Amino acid sequence: MFTVSERDQLRRDLVSAAESDPRVVGAALTGSLAVGEEDRWSDIDLALSVDGSLDPIVSDWTALMYSRGAVSHLDVRRGAVLFRVFLMRSTLQVDVAFWPSSEFGATGPTFRLLFGEANSLPPAGQPDRDELVGLAWLYGLHVRSALARGRVWQALYMLNGMRDHVMSLWCLRCGVNAVQGRGVDDVPEVEVFAGTLALSTRVEELGRAFQVLTGLLVGEIEDSGVAEVVRALADGVGARD
Repeated sequence: MFTVSERDQLRRDLVSAAESDPRVVGAALTGSLAVGEEDRWSDIDLALSVDGSLDPIVSDWTALMYSRGAVSHLDVRRGAVLFRVFLMRSTLQVDVAFWPSSEFGATGPTFRLLFGEANSLPPAGQPDRDELVGLAWLYGLHVRSALARGRVWQALYMLNGMRDHVMSLWCLRCGVNAVQGRGVDDVPEVEVFAGTLALSTRVEELGRAFQVLTGLLVGEIEDSGVAEVVRALADGVGARD
């Protein structure tokens, strides 16, 4: 388990490495530290503005991270930007974002420029509401069919995915961060989602949780023609059970 002092020292070392790398023409701290909200469990978020091809510097920085104790990594891409997420042996997460210098800049408030120049960029938006609604009912359809087939673990998986998207819809309505559930703890009356947690894999219990969750989804889309169909999904499960 990493300590705060270990995390802070690694961050200082990485910033120093960025300052010493001629290919890095700018760098910023992102994430919770950038807005003064870092706590014991926060990870390291570092954004690099790269002059030239990304591939060589990504390779070199990956080797650096493994020399410092990384045991695995995964990539998330957003356009031309590569976010390489490292898992350290200490369980610390380190996110290093490699930006073409022409696109480097803040897309939200969690951006503290350390050196170099940042472009003026439009802020990153919230998830698309229609897409969240569509994904919620799509997961709901699969909950229904999995229950009908007696595939209770698949039903549980789909139920959990459906809940994520309904929670994001609540976040949108309440004006808090709807990305990856980051604002869900700030949503009023969020405790109602406790009723959507299945307490066992019994078909009856999964059906009960599904009915509660579809009710919450219907509440978000009640002015839509989709609401009637979603309501019928839950009613059908209840009638069968």
